Amino acid sequence: MKKLITSVCALALTFSVANAQDHTPKSGDWSLGTDAGSVLTYVGNLISGTAVAPGVDFAGGGSITGKLFTDDMTAWRATANLGLTSYDDGEGMKQSGYDVTLGLGKEFRKGTSNLQGYYGYSAEISLNSSTLSVEEMDDVEDSGMGFGAGGFVGVEYFVRPKMGLSAEYAHGLVYQTTNDESFFGIGGGTTSINLNFYF
Repeated sequence: MKKLITSVCALALTFSVANAQDHTPKSGDWSLGTDAGSVLTYVGNLISGTAVAPGVDFAGGGSITGKLFTDDMTAWRATANLGLTSYDDGEGMKQSGYDVTLGLGKEFRKGTSNLQGYYGYSAEISLNSSTLSVEEMDDVEDSGMGFGAGGFVGVEYFVRPKMGLSAEYAHGLVYQTTNDESFFGIGGGTTSINLNFYF
C-alpha cells in the first residue's frame, strides 16, 4: 500500500511539473505531423499484451502535414496525401493507380497552456487515376480530379516538449469529377488524429 501511494504521488508530481512547462510552439517554429492511428493502435496492443508493430499502407495513403508559425498563435499549413496501388493476381488480372491530394491553409490558435485549441481554413486539390487490365479484354481506365474548401477546428495537447497529439474536425465544400460524372457535396467529419513534431 505504501508503494502504491508513493507511485501515485510521483506520477502526480510528474504531471504537475509537465503542465508547469510551456511546450507550445513559438514564432519561427515549424512542424511535421502524420496520422497517429497506427501509433495509438500499437500502444493499445502494448497495454493489452499483444504488441504488433504498425504496418505501412501506401494503398490507404499516407498523409503528412507541415506547419510554419509566423507568430506564437498563427501558422501556415500544407498537407500532402499520396496513395499508390498495384495488384497482380497472377492469373491475368492487374490493377494499378494513384491518388494524390495537396492542400494549403492557415491556422489560428487559442490558449497558452499545453492544451491549445485551434481553427482555420484550407483548400485542396486532388488527382486520381486507375487502370484495370484483364487478359483478352480491353483495359478499363478511370481518372478524376477534385477541389475542396472549408474550415476546421481542433485541439492539441503537448505530451512532451516539441511533441503534440491533435484531433481535428473539418467541414466544407467538395467538387469531384470522375470520367464523365461529377459530384458536389457539403459535409464534414473528424478528418485526422495526428502526432506532431516541432522543430
